Amino acid sequence: MEGTPHHSRALVYAHWDRDGVVDPYVIHALRQYRAVVDRIVFVSTHCTNASPALTSLADEVIVRENEGFDFASWREGLLRLDIPAYDEILFTNSSVYGPLWPIDGCLAAAAARRSDLWGMTVSLEPEVHLQSYFMGMSRRLLASDCGKRLWEGVRLVPTKRDAINAYELRWMTDCVANGFAVHTLFDGRNHPRVTVGEQLSNMACWPPWQKRVRRYRRSIRRPTYNPTHMQWKQVLEAGVPMLKVDLLRDNPVGIDARRIYDWLRSHTAYPADMIRNHLDRLTRAAA
Repeated sequence: MEGTPHHSRALVYAHWDRDGVVDPYVIHALRQYRAVVDRIVFVSTHCTNASPALTSLADEVIVRENEGFDFASWREGLLRLDIPAYDEILFTNSSVYGPLWPIDGCLAAAAARRSDLWGMTVSLEPEVHLQSYFMGMSRRLLASDCGKRLWEGVRLVPTKRDAINAYELRWMTDCVANGFAVHTLFDGRNHPRVTVGEQLSNMACWPPWQKRVRRYRRSIRRPTYNPTHMQWKQVLEAGVPMLKVDLLRDNPVGIDARRIYDWLRSHTAYPADMIRNHLDRLTRAAA
């Protein structure tokens, strides 16, 4: 809006790819972010080919050892930034496809502007937490004792589960306990169950894949969900412009993937062939 002061942002993007490439879906994401941030730091733990497209989009490319997971990559990128120069710093990674539509609306939302920590989804699995595949942190939080403690506490933990337990599961709680405002687009506490209509739509495919349907029914009976898997449609409809890669790569809960592609085709202009090509490459590599 004319007359609105510029809201300065930086982005730290954590990347890993089993083949060491920067896939087109990652380049597409960086192009979307380039339009809304002032600086991009790209941190990879497996990049053997820094393409011209990458170097034209990222202000700094860092390749580090594959240890410590995304939190260690984000911390490394954060150390390369002049933190007080930005109103907000964003953290995301290559575990998601998207943004599926322009992200400027999410960034400009009043709730996000008023928040010190914000993201896309709150999950109840295994306990209430902000999912870390996309986070924004305000200058106020980053400059605070709480924010410094969070990032200074990041260590090179040996397993992904250790990183989740040490950081992802506790950061939102720590911020709230210290008086910082937290906001997400989809909060699993407000949507504890998958709607009956969504359940039936997922199981009514033909021909029925018995193994997949059994997996879906087992997932539905669990007490809590990972919303980016079980509630993908509710999450997208809440305005989250991202899909988890592992939802389509691994299908851990038995979703009918055709419904996801149909939704993308009817609601977005996102080039779904990029998803298919990426998944095809992973399948060939696994074979």
